[in-house]
Amino acid sequence: MRIKNIGFIQHPTIKKAIMAHVITDEGKRISIVCGEGMYSSSRAGNRAECTSIEDASSFEVLVDGEDDVRGWQSREDIDKLLAENF
Repeated sequence: MRIKNIGFIQHPTIKKAIMAHVITDEGKRISIVCGEGMYSSSRAGNRAECTSIEDASSFEVLVDGEDDVRGWQSREDIDKLLAENF
């Protein structure tokens, strides 16, 4: 699985953000977000509005079982996380 194969939607509570969730058959989850106030960047800048995957340049990621989010993750970083965990 790679980030290019994941569908992003508008974040349900932050209107100027996008999100995606991946869940394995075993229930392990990864959350990937980009947008206003998040540890991510877009064409609008750091922690700024992001309304499409094409505008995103880095993402905030949370992997099930980890205590902290991983900020400013590149597409390559996320592909590596997906390969390791999913």
